Amino acid sequence: MKFLDSSAAADYNDPMSDSEKKRRRVEFDDALKGYHQDHDAVHPDENVDYKSLTAESVGSLILGFLSALTFISMLFVIFPIMGIVLGVTAIRKILRATEVHEGLGMASAGVALSVVLATAGAVYHSYKAQYAVPFGYVEIKWSDLLADHRTGRIPDPIRELTKPQQDENGNLYFIPVFIEGYMDPTRHQTEIRSFVLVPEIERGPFGTITPNPTQMIVVTLSGDLRVSYRSTPVRVGGILTVNPEAASGSTPYSLRADVFR
Repeated sequence: MKFLDSSAAADYNDPMSDSEKKRRRVEFDDALKGYHQDHDAVHPDENVDYKSLTAESVGSLILGFLSALTFISMLFVIFPIMGIVLGVTAIRKILRATEVHEGLGMASAGVALSVVLATAGAVYHSYKAQYAVPFGYVEIKWSDLLADHRTGRIPDPIRELTKPQQDENGNLYFIPVFIEGYMDPTRHQTEIRSFVLVPEIERGPFGTITPNPTQMIVVTLSGDLRVSYRSTPVRVGGILTVNPEAASGSTPYSLRADVFR
């Protein structure tokens, strides 16, 4: 019977090849040194595609919010204009390389905010210019002008309002008023320089009903201002004067208008 020595028996019973043994020894040594890594593990940095957020998208969104300043002044319209330009630029840039850039929603929101707020600001200022009382003018109502039905006396607040005022330097001035009403129909439809303003147009079976004399104002436009007849309400501003000695049946009020809307 033939016997193998111990080293030969170990090599005979070990199925691993020399290369496998060498690899394991290297891994063992690396593990002792703290170098061993699980090569089968997936690291967070592997197989991940990163996209960059475009600066134009961020800028467009910021300018979109700043477009709200157009409610203060239309001088700030530069913000929505820049917001739209940057937003459109960002959208085109992203769509050309969607695998590299992101921020499409942000850019779209910036453009939408710029358009909406700029439009709303323009509408607000248009409304304000049409309906708001001009700076320095005092708004009056037709009820303020109505004389006492027993004595025919002009209301004291109107009498005081139409009196000349004196500033700190002793100069006299008049306080302009602002009132809304209807143009009483006239023969002329265009190039009107003077007309009668009334609170409403009342029509009877025989034509227009003449209102109370203190519910009429004779309006004369100042300078070269000329207007066309309107059946809708108009707003007139200027210097109101009162003639308490006006003839019976005629209006005591006249207004030199420099504002017509």
